[in-house]
Amino acid sequence: MDFPLLTSAAYALIYLRSSRQPAASMLRGTGLCEADLLRLEYVDYPPMARLLRNIDAAQTDPAWAARVGIQLSIGSHGPLGFAALSAPTLGEALKVMADYHPVRITTLTAQLETRDRQAVFSMEDHTGDELYRRYTSESTLRVLEALVEAIVGHPVGDYVTIRFPWPEPDYGEALQQVYGARCEFNADTVALAIPASWTHLPSPLYDEGSYRSNIAKCRQIINRLASGTNTAEQVRSLLASHFDQVRAGTLEGCAAPGLETLAEELHVTPRTLIRRLKQQDTSYRALLEAEQLDCADALLKQAALSVADVADKLGYSDPANFGRAFRNLTGVSPAAWRRGQRA
Repeated sequence: MDFPLLTSAAYALIYLRSSRQPAASMLRGTGLCEADLLRLEYVDYPPMARLLRNIDAAQTDPAWAARVGIQLSIGSHGPLGFAALSAPTLGEALKVMADYHPVRITTLTAQLETRDRQAVFSMEDHTGDELYRRYTSESTLRVLEALVEAIVGHPVGDYVTIRFPWPEPDYGEALQQVYGARCEFNADTVALAIPASWTHLPSPLYDEGSYRSNIAKCRQIINRLASGTNTAEQVRSLLASHFDQVRAGTLEGCAAPGLETLAEELHVTPRTLIRRLKQQDTSYRALLEAEQLDCADALLKQAALSVADVADKLGYSDPANFGRAFRNLTGVSPAAWRRGQRA
């Protein structure tokens, strides 16, 4: 995604106050004052990096950044945090954090993947600033660990691994105490790894209405951030919002918005929209099929829905047409897909 390098001003304010140092001193060289952090939605990377360096220089605790992660409560994450906590499973909660992190921080990208019987949440920094990367990584990993603990209901201990792609620092033991989980250094990337089987654990805080509502808010924020810079992300967001309503049951039997409708929504001609998507190596059809498949997968996991019900919710008047479209995308029928997912 092509976003400016930003961090939530709420995060900046928490970092500032956690330092327990005079605000003016910690904000020296940033061009900001504490009132600015209360007023702004985001802080650009350069002043944020200066703030973190100022805090680090004033600290006697070298593991301070990891400890700040403890203070980054759900409220500080806004709709991102509420969507993650109200997700149906731990895996979905981590996927929310990976997919929608630009709502709060765009200086990194994240992904969740399964390998070697582990679900691995990894992050890649885009600033090229190793100190900044270290500060934000240590904080973010503690946030993720707290999310896992909230859903599983107990400290994670040795079941979870925190990974850093640099040699163990002098304060490695202090980091170990902050996380509680096992810390590994000289890893391939910054990551948190949990047993893959944990991704299926249902969240005791699951609430479908809150989950869908906050996902929609996250999409709107990302769409605004991407406005004018990432047409593919804008189209993906608009399509995803449609299918979010389908999953929530507030929009049934209605086909997804077509190319012309989306072009009108984005205030461009269909020809311009096609050209811009092509420049980003994608198309309306590819984006539609990806979002439609994601929605179909979620609906097919609901045992109470028949394949015909799923077809109707997705706007197909004839289940056979849905079956053919699904087979073209996946190579199997919806019923076979459902059986495979259950297995």
